[in-house]
Amino acid sequence: MNMFRFSNGPSGTPTGDGQLSARDLMNLMRDHVWEIAGITAIGIALAVAYVFIATPIYSADVLVRVDAPEPNALGIALQNQGDGPSMAPSATAEMQVMQSRSVIQPIVERYRFDISATPVTIPVLGDIAARFATPGELSQPWLGLGSFAWGGEQIQVGSLEVPHALEGEPLRLIALGSGAYELQGPSGEHLLSGTVGKPASSYGVSMTMTQLVARPGTKFKVIRWNTLDAITQFLTTMRVRARAQDTGIVTISYNNENPVMAAQIANAIAEQYIASAVAARQRDDTKTLAFINGEVPRLRAELKRSEEALNSFRTSSQSFQPTAEAQAYLQGGIEFQRQIATLQLQRTQMLQRFQPDSQWVRNIDSQLSQLTSAKASFDARFGGMPTSERKNVELARDARVAEAIYLGMVNKAEQLSVRRASTTGGVNIVDNALRPHRPIKPNRLLVLSAGTGVGLLAGMFFVFIRRHVMTGVTDPLFVERTTSVPVFGEVLFSPQQAQLDQEIAAATRTPAVVRRAASPFAVSGPDPAQNTAGVPALAAGMTRVLAARFPQDVSVEALRVVRTTLNRDLAHSPNNIVMFTGPTPSAGKSFVAANLAVLQAEIGSRVLLIDADMRRGRLAYFFGQFNRGGLSDILAGDTEPAEVTRNVGVPGLSFISCGSYPDNPAELMMKRRFKATLQRLSAEYDLVIVDTPPFLAVTDAAIVAGEAGATVLVLRSGMQTEYEITETVKKLERAEARLFGAVFNAIPLRRSNRNYGYATGYKTLELIEDAS
Repeated sequence: MNMFRFSNGPSGTPTGDGQLSARDLMNLMRDHVWEIAGITAIGIALAVAYVFIATPIYSADVLVRVDAPEPNALGIALQNQGDGPSMAPSATAEMQVMQSRSVIQPIVERYRFDISATPVTIPVLGDIAARFATPGELSQPWLGLGSFAWGGEQIQVGSLEVPHALEGEPLRLIALGSGAYELQGPSGEHLLSGTVGKPASSYGVSMTMTQLVARPGTKFKVIRWNTLDAITQFLTTMRVRARAQDTGIVTISYNNENPVMAAQIANAIAEQYIASAVAARQRDDTKTLAFINGEVPRLRAELKRSEEALNSFRTSSQSFQPTAEAQAYLQGGIEFQRQIATLQLQRTQMLQRFQPDSQWVRNIDSQLSQLTSAKASFDARFGGMPTSERKNVELARDARVAEAIYLGMVNKAEQLSVRRASTTGGVNIVDNALRPHRPIKPNRLLVLSAGTGVGLLAGMFFVFIRRHVMTGVTDPLFVERTTSVPVFGEVLFSPQQAQLDQEIAAATRTPAVVRRAASPFAVSGPDPAQNTAGVPALAAGMTRVLAARFPQDVSVEALRVVRTTLNRDLAHSPNNIVMFTGPTPSAGKSFVAANLAVLQAEIGSRVLLIDADMRRGRLAYFFGQFNRGGLSDILAGDTEPAEVTRNVGVPGLSFISCGSYPDNPAELMMKRRFKATLQRLSAEYDLVIVDTPPFLAVTDAAIVAGEAGATVLVLRSGMQTEYEITETVKKLERAEARLFGAVFNAIPLRRSNRNYGYATGYKTLELIEDAS
């Protein structure tokens, strides 16, 4: 395939990787600014509607201070060692307790969060109606739909018990009027009937309705949630967070549609947590006190035995004043013995809560082993002391340790007795929750900003997707990059041509299509001059070619550029036959061919325009003529070219229509007569322009391409896909077509088309000067 490159192709430098550049993207957004603005406006409108329809959510919070509990005397040794379980729970641990089932479940059951009762509404419309309604004052139903709620309805279920199979299932409650109601199952089966204020039960379902304000026939959706599900849903409406690190200050927040209820529930959560903390501390103190009370008699007896042993030894040995070495041994031994005794008590207490092989008990055993070993080393240091003096020190040590432990346990028992009567549990409410007066949701500024941003992004995304996915190729540079075919003509969309297309469509509209049968001159349908659809008879020479009717149109100016390029480069072609084709129908090849024929004739050339589309050709209607008598008749041998060559009213321009539609157009073109006819006509005219069928649809254009000295591919902006264009170029190459380049047709006039804007303004200036 011979390729010709031209210097006056489309301006601009494509990116090397074929991707959309930032400048291209900006031009795309600028070209479709009103579409983007429209979608953005829709996003803003939806945001406003959401702000108006959405139910306001209020948040109330209560401030709680969690104090570190007083250290238990039995746990001091463990805390000092840094091992074992912490006896002072942190605020983080208490925050988890605040969200535990032991705290939340009483709230759920007290305020019946395990029962959901809501009116059945029509989406959006019901929300709008409810916004205008006053609670307790029933609104009139819209559109006669009385079974739906339209605002003002109120319902409150005091109690509802259902079988396990119905937990979490939506039940239907229908108001019957005068406080009566009917409860139906998920499938509409009858469960029970009752009245407000009176218990009702049936089929294992029991219910008490405390309030029902609704029109007869209004439906409500009632759900009895499982306790775990109810607690899970409740936790989504509350939040617990530390006010500041390591301060013990915790904030409990609760969200609700009712601001009064929000404050009430937040305070109830704090009060329930305090009650739970008090009960837990009292249980622990009771257990510890019982342990101490059980150990005190044993410790008292041990103290008495130690004192008696010491007194007896001193009496028998006639006590003496201890030396400095004995005094040091006594003080060190007391400290070791006190720690060992405390750990032994702690181990005894731990065994009431943990197994002997648990981590905490093993930690105590490890500390006891270390202290025993250290005590043995300490005792070895004083091995040289006299036996009597050593015995006296040991007995004095045992007596003092027993006394210290006994007195410590007695004092601790008194402290626990006093603390057990406390009602704070180490937790205090700093600030109670107050009724909020501003909702936290919806955040109007945030929603409107999000709506604007999402609308803007959606508009840009829509324009981008439509440009690159939903539509065909719209960028001439893309065609050059992907196919290496030069685009030497860019023709803007012409509103005047759109009007001419409507005239042509009206002229070609016929009530039936009669295909060619036995008669060699059969036509495609009734004569348009006798069209029963009301289209007037077409006068000969009444042209509908843009270049003849509107010669100053900006699209015609672009076609003049194409004419200049063709005249310059046809000198390199083997003949003066130029074929125009396109990948698919509606590319505009007939439009380009007809207008170039008129423009070429205007510069004094003898031009012949041939409609080679013997399947759906309609070039004759561009010049106010009919298809009868044309190329198909020549190829069939029924007439000669001179007999069907027509004058279309443009000096220097002759025309041969497609003729009647044959059954075998491709076979006719493959006859030698077709090639001979083209050669003969090529010798008689300066330029022969051949309009062919779409290249991908049929093989006719491939036959003509082999005879033409130049082939021009016509593409319509946004009409053909990348695959269709590349496939057409490949097939043209296989047909050995001499592809000059492509003409990009019907390009929308956009802000980014600065060159065309200049051409339009320049043409307007010329018209003004001519008028003056």
